[in-house]
Amino acid sequence: MIISAAVAVVVLVAVVSAVVIVADQPTPPPSPVAILVDPGFSIGGVTSVTFSPDGASLATGDNDGSSYTWSVASRRHSATLTDPASQGVQSVAFSPDGTLLAAGDADGNVSVWSLSSGSQVTTFTDPSDITGSAVSSVAFSPDGTTLATGDGDGSTYIWNITTGAKVATLNDPFSVSEGVSSVAFSPDGTALAASDGDGSTYVYDIATQRLIATLPDPNSHGVYSVAFSPTGKTPGTETLATSDGNGSTYLWKLSTQRVIAIFTVPGGRPAKSVVFSPNAALLAVGDRNGSTYVWKIATPVEPPGLTVTDPHSKAVNAIAFNPDGRMLATADGNDSTYLWNVNLG
Repeated sequence: MIISAAVAVVVLVAVVSAVVIVADQPTPPPSPVAILVDPGFSIGGVTSVTFSPDGASLATGDNDGSSYTWSVASRRHSATLTDPASQGVQSVAFSPDGTLLAAGDADGNVSVWSLSSGSQVTTFTDPSDITGSAVSSVAFSPDGTTLATGDGDGSTYIWNITTGAKVATLNDPFSVSEGVSSVAFSPDGTALAASDGDGSTYVYDIATQRLIATLPDPNSHGVYSVAFSPTGKTPGTETLATSDGNGSTYLWKLSTQRVIAIFTVPGGRPAKSVVFSPNAALLAVGDRNGSTYVWKIATPVEPPGLTVTDPHSKAVNAIAFNPDGRMLATADGNDSTYLWNVNLG
């Protein structure tokens, strides 16, 4: 059989076109494995999210004035802990043993709840005379004996969980109007980092209550979030991550107070939340436009290994890894928390 040149060209074009069409099929974006919708409704939505130490539960803080706990296995809402002052909850944290949940609100109060009974066991009140000074961040010390609270008045307070007494006041050297945006204890509990809206992160020695490091944001933008790497448990080996309003997240070597890596959110959108994976191999950053990026820390110059996008395109207010690092929770301004599988090898 003889095939004319014209027919051959048509066949060849058809084959090539078919191949191109198949190759151009877009890779479907990741989908959440679960969506947890807070029972209440609020403007601003979910402000904070955290997994329990055993990974069985998840807690969310909401601007409706309540903290909600969830079963990770069943994806069901298990308890509602309502702020007595009905103020929006800004930050939540589990105690290291998983028996307590601390919730800081928009009016300067922190409620500590017993998760077994659902009752409030103690309350800490901002000693500032600034009315309505929000508690933006709460963090338990690694041994669970104290709680740090970051405040809109520019101070960080440390409280004794058992006695309820304020044991320390760590004053931001320069920030009053912008306030403390995030607090985090070092893995060994000897240091505390507090970031502010004026563009600096301050690190304090817990024993002496003295300022031991000042890390100015290289872009001179406000710092939204701060996190210690979980692997630096020896003083002098700590690595700290800070995320700013210019879309950059910096890794700092605390011993030298120098930046050792930079992770940049595409488009330079404000990086509102940062967290390390439990094995310190990954870094996740949530931005104001609804995307969360996960990088391998060993390759900061490469594109993120995983990008997940909020289905409502709302700001990602908070993010958290579960204890084994295989699941990421992202909380948005639409009262929703999404659970995503993480598998980056």
